[in-house]
Amino acid sequence: MFPEFSRPGRSVLLAGALLSFLNGTLYSWSVFMLPLEQGTGWTRPQTSLVFTAILVFFGLGMMSGGVIMRRLGPRATAALGGLMLALGLAASSFASAPWQIILAYGGVAGFGIGMGNIVPIAVSVRWYPQQRGLVCGIMAFSLAFGTLLLGSGLAATLIDIMGVSATLLFMAALILAGALPASAFLKYPAAAAVPHEVTSKVRTESLTTLQMIKTKNFRLVWIWALAIQTGGLMIIGHIVPCAIERGASPAQAGLVMGICAVINGLGRLLFGSLFDAKGFRFAMLADVFCMIAGLLFLAFPPTGSVLAGILPGVALIALSFGGTIPQFSAYIASSFGPAHLENNVGMTATVFIIAGFAGPFAGGCLHSLSGSYQAAILAAAIMAAPGIFAILNVPSSCPK
Repeated sequence: MFPEFSRPGRSVLLAGALLSFLNGTLYSWSVFMLPLEQGTGWTRPQTSLVFTAILVFFGLGMMSGGVIMRRLGPRATAALGGLMLALGLAASSFASAPWQIILAYGGVAGFGIGMGNIVPIAVSVRWYPQQRGLVCGIMAFSLAFGTLLLGSGLAATLIDIMGVSATLLFMAALILAGALPASAFLKYPAAAAVPHEVTSKVRTESLTTLQMIKTKNFRLVWIWALAIQTGGLMIIGHIVPCAIERGASPAQAGLVMGICAVINGLGRLLFGSLFDAKGFRFAMLADVFCMIAGLLFLAFPPTGSVLAGILPGVALIALSFGGTIPQFSAYIASSFGPAHLENNVGMTATVFIIAGFAGPFAGGCLHSLSGSYQAAILAAAIMAAPGIFAILNVPSSCPK
């Protein structure tokens, strides 16, 4: 893969991937929930509020990160994001009440991750403007891989050895040790300078965030992303109990969840590359059809073993779900110009916040009403369908 990238920007790409990998702690909160509940007596609604806060402040951090980056530059913004993430984790280790960990892990760490998450994408696509999809895919894959390795792997293992508080402190030190050196490499290429020094021609060909959200192009791609993310999270948010309901053992359900995480990461690379090779319409249509096919496979599984009936559908769902993230960012980078890229990419967070709430909640409600996940699976397929019509109607060119 790396021979395709010119040498001058490789250190930037690698540093961005490392920072994204460390930001994968965003989704590792689930490994702390049960140990905290068992050790403190906190309830599931209380610990669940932490993840809600993470999603909200992650989105706010992404939307604010562009403004901060234009003022402080990419290096300082990435370092500040890393410091906030480490501070939030460290403060969480001393929390004695739910509100304290909601504020520390959810608020401080969540905002830091969101702010830092903007930098690798915004900087790397300036180095490789012809490979926007793949670059965004690499960053998104690194985030997913970090969740799997740092959360399900390292943090879960350390909790058993040293407990929750010591693990949070260790993770904070690890973040500092990696994020601060990595941020030093995140600089714009000389030809692009810094955002406020972009040439007047580039400025006239670029849209501000307000101008962007008023375009038909952005609104339709936003609907496409929301349809896939919401439909996907209706199932992905319940993947373990859904697998158990369909006959899997707890161990098999855990395997399904792990496979889902890996394929989710691969989907980010695959669809990011497809975006570059075939264009946005082909890649985005392939993505939404992949989601619908996966949901239908899961709703009407082939006969055979339990895993044979579950894995094909889950694999397609995870592949599609992962593919929306880099494609949305790459579309914004390629369609609305570089002058306001940092701010514009931050608007992708609006989809993830809404879908993060609506998808799992809707899936849970449908399960409670019907007594099984079949209704949720079929509803998710219907939910994803508007994405087809949205992409078919996106204009081929974007107003400048």
